[in-house]
Amino acid sequence: MHILHVAARPEALPCRDEEYQRVMRAVEELLEEGSGGCVYISGVPGTGKTATVHAVVRELKRMAEQNETNPFTYVEINGLRLPEPSAAYGLLWEAVSGHDAAEEGHLKISAKESLKNLTRHFGGGKRMGPGGHACVVLMDELDQLMTSKQDVVYNFFNWPTLVNSKLVVLAVANTMDLPERVMSRRVRSRLGMIRINFQPYTTPQLEMIVRSRLEAMKEGLKGDLQDVISPDGIKFAAMKVSSISGDARRVLDICRRTVELVQPMKRTARTEDVRDVIKVMQNSPTAAYLRDLSFHERLLLAALLKCMKREGIEEIKWADVQHQHYLYLGVLAGNGDSTRNPTIGELAYVLDSLLASRAILMEDGAIASRKPDGERRVLLNLEQSEVERVLGEVGGQAWKNALSVS
Repeated sequence: MHILHVAARPEALPCRDEEYQRVMRAVEELLEEGSGGCVYISGVPGTGKTATVHAVVRELKRMAEQNETNPFTYVEINGLRLPEPSAAYGLLWEAVSGHDAAEEGHLKISAKESLKNLTRHFGGGKRMGPGGHACVVLMDELDQLMTSKQDVVYNFFNWPTLVNSKLVVLAVANTMDLPERVMSRRVRSRLGMIRINFQPYTTPQLEMIVRSRLEAMKEGLKGDLQDVISPDGIKFAAMKVSSISGDARRVLDICRRTVELVQPMKRTARTEDVRDVIKVMQNSPTAAYLRDLSFHERLLLAALLKCMKREGIEEIKWADVQHQHYLYLGVLAGNGDSTRNPTIGELAYVLDSLLASRAILMEDGAIASRKPDGERRVLLNLEQSEVERVLGEVGGQAWKNALSVS
């Protein structure tokens, strides 16, 4: 069950050899030339984009240590983990200026000051990272950095084009057309960015991903081991997922839940067990409840999920959720949805409705009651993956991109 969990990180990444080689070749060439550039990596969630980039960076670090390629500074910027898109400037400035955030903590300068420093750095002078090295930046969940002005994404696409920048940006996003929406034609033609699109996984590929994890687990164990799930069961799960999304995380989740279901019986999970799990996941009371929610109730849950992913904790201040709700409003409102900012009081009514159904829990007790409302913490009381999946299905592609689900 552990090896089938989506959070497990296997050594090998099956079915992405071609994409791995393309990313590796592109970045290695830029490092050897000592020039800047942008590699734009797109594809729906769960198709191995970030895992492939991580594998490439690991190999390039090893090569740099062996003097097989030029040394580089590496920084990872995840759009889901930033309080505001402009916070990306501070992380990039720390990297190019040689500040060790892991040892000394983050620099205490504003996003505006960081942008000014970066503009000066790339606009003149030596334009390179510490020790004269190139700087490789992984910009993950790029869709999350979109703003009305789109200035953050624009700058990160534009800086690598400047002479001697030595800035290599690996931009990972869920949508293929994001550069077209951000950049003018004149700038796009100057970018010459390398584009690599990850197609959804096919049925045989999804089968291979599950089997490779299980086989890797068996290698460390002794004796004649019983299969935890039958080959036909894996194939059935893979067929179902490939017909809808091709999301590897989805097929792993289905197989893990199936193994969990039959584990007390100490037998191999069969196709009918997989079918039962898929049926429960699709028709659960939670899914029915979520589909019946109002727009602002769904938006509030999406805002809470975003805060949880960004901060890496489950209990979130109510004020932070409110702020994210307002940020999401313009991005996720569809036809017929009100784009008027609700008042704090109106948002409190939305929260009360979710609290009444116990979809969300709020910190309670004597100590909590003495806190200002905005300081009290709220907690999702539903299964996170289920909420993400259903909100994505109901809301459409914009919601899927925001929630990073297929």
